[in-house]
Amino acid sequence: MKRVTSFLVSGMIGIGIGMVWYVVETMLQTGENWQHVQVSFTSLIFWLIATFAIGAFFNLAGLVFEQTQWSLRKQIIVNFFVCYIAYFAFELVINDFFLSIKFFLVVTGAFVLMYLIAYGLYFWQLYQDVKEINQKLKEK
Repeated sequence: MKRVTSFLVSGMIGIGIGMVWYVVETMLQTGENWQHVQVSFTSLIFWLIATFAIGAFFNLAGLVFEQTQWSLRKQIIVNFFVCYIAYFAFELVINDFFLSIKFFLVVTGAFVLMYLIAYGLYFWQLYQDVKEINQKLKEK
């Protein structure tokens, strides 16, 4: 049950990050006409499902961190590339397998930014939890 809850929470976090990303990307693409943007229902539903799936996949890829015989550096590197390959494949599919240097750089940059946000928030939360535990231990 804990794994399912974690999976769903990661999917919801994926939706949160993905929708912010979608809004920013839509506003940047429309330039000065952002007040008159219309988003189709199918596009919105697609992004809700896709960003949930990406968030859930990040959770599944997090199983790499359960490999206790690996160093943290190896876990992070393997996790990064597993997620990157899946994300790159996803982007290739939704862009009709169009591949160019610009596409590669944009997708890589977007992924690195999302990875830093997702795992930055995760490690920040861990840091806060450890800080709280240490504070409670000091009080005792």
